[in-house]
Amino acid sequence: MADKIISDINGLEPGDLIDLFELDMSTGTAASSEPIFRWHSGTNENLQDIVWQSNIYSAFPVTADGFEWSGKGAIPRPTLTVANITSLLAGVISSYEDLVGSKVTRKRTFAKYLDHYCYIGGNSVGGTCSGEAGGSPFSLSKSDCLDSTKNGGVGSWAIRTKSNCQSNGGTWYGNPTADDEAYFTEEIWYVDRKAVETRTHIQFELGAAHDVQGVKIPSRAVIANLCPWKYKGVECGYSGSNYFDMDNNSTNSAGDVCAKNFRACELRFPEPQELPFGGFPGAGMNMG
Repeated sequence: MADKIISDINGLEPGDLIDLFELDMSTGTAASSEPIFRWHSGTNENLQDIVWQSNIYSAFPVTADGFEWSGKGAIPRPTLTVANITSLLAGVISSYEDLVGSKVTRKRTFAKYLDHYCYIGGNSVGGTCSGEAGGSPFSLSKSDCLDSTKNGGVGSWAIRTKSNCQSNGGTWYGNPTADDEAYFTEEIWYVDRKAVETRTHIQFELGAAHDVQGVKIPSRAVIANLCPWKYKGVECGYSGSNYFDMDNNSTNSAGDVCAKNFRACELRFPEPQELPFGGFPGAGMNMG
């Protein structure tokens, strides 16, 4: 509720401001089934997972700067710095082109509006998910549970209650001022480039959706005859029994290797099938 937030910021003691961040890699080169990372910075001495709008945000060393709009015409270029001590993102960025094009959502609310939650099984959860096609363990966050691309399909979400939590051996943390509609307007940004990568941290430079200078479209390199998709992966989708080697010669299943070129795709998806080729054959044409 905007009225609540406006009243808070004009008050003498608005409370502790909580910054929440979501990293959605599927807007870049990752598949939609890849997880959405949700973090909070652990500031204000809140060093445990928190629940907001029934989604879990993990306490993680993350800092963000440069979101302020100056009013002088310059578009902000914020930076998002994430710890790399556990190598959580190191493997991910190498697989998905430094996460260029990935969506970063910044959410802000006051600590007093965070959800009730149940601490059970080592997790802080606001509800339970059931019925996802991927089976157990089911998603722990509401958004993932109701997302058809996560864990095999859409599940059903039920809010945890105090009695339900305690009867299942959990510890209930109630919040009498919880309100998941009291928040500042969400800010949407996109990873423009990886600015720094060290053993301790990774820093990304972000850009607004309308500030696309320097961003590769469609967020990956345009190469004429090279497919970036993982063979038999989500984007490729090949499940046939025709096998070919690196020279596109027929072989058996043991020698099956995709050459990642247009001919390799044609052999596996003959007409009238649609080719899932991830390269850009037209980029090599000499027009005019």
